[in-house]
Amino acid sequence: MVVLTKKELIEGGWIEKYILGLTSESESADVERLANLYPEVQAEINRSRSTICSKFNRNLTQPTLRHSLLTKRRVLYASAIIVVFLLSGLAFLYKAHCTLQDDYRQQSIRLADDEAQLFKMTSYSKSASEQSAFLHAPQTKRIKLRGCDITPDAEVVIFQCRMTGRMMLRVIDLPALKDGQHYEVWAQTPEEGDHLLGKIIPPLRYDSLYTLDTALHFQSLRITAMDPATMESEPICMTAVSK
Repeated sequence: MVVLTKKELIEGGWIEKYILGLTSESESADVERLANLYPEVQAEINRSRSTICSKFNRNLTQPTLRHSLLTKRRVLYASAIIVVFLLSGLAFLYKAHCTLQDDYRQQSIRLADDEAQLFKMTSYSKSASEQSAFLHAPQTKRIKLRGCDITPDAEVVIFQCRMTGRMMLRVIDLPALKDGQHYEVWAQTPEEGDHLLGKIIPPLRYDSLYTLDTALHFQSLRITAMDPATMESEPICMTAVSK
């Protein structure tokens, strides 16, 4: 497993590889770890992502389809003239016409795929920027949940906005679940007692944030492994929260 430093990340081209999806899960997790630790790393990721999207958008605006249509029109005009003077060339011209139609369809499909990819990248960039702003906001509190006795290596981090109660969860390490099981996030509140904040459905996403229900005041947080077949739950990690 490669453990990157801040300098290696910026100078080694890892940011561009991460944006283009060329890093492994462990490398992506390392990039995101450094982004959470250093705002300038997150800013460099946002800048590089914006640059790549701009280049991608310029490629989409090239007049490829217009050139194809003009070429097709010229071929059709030439075909009409040749048919008048040479009927024997009809089969060849028809074949050329079909080839151009196939090229046009393929270019249309590629253009649609490129536009969908650009929309996906733009949406991801916007979501990543919003999440980064939330994680690094002064009013955002980090709450670390440690593993219980039977799962000492388990760990998750919950981010809570002190003003609005908005909450998001990042998985650091959770044990593998049996088939059909899932994780549940619970808060113990003074008014309602146990309150379900959200569920974590496998497969686990270590490179993403899970959105939880809003909660402002609670005494403790815990993660449990739930088996819907038996309705039995097992505590995995927890923490008491000071006021």
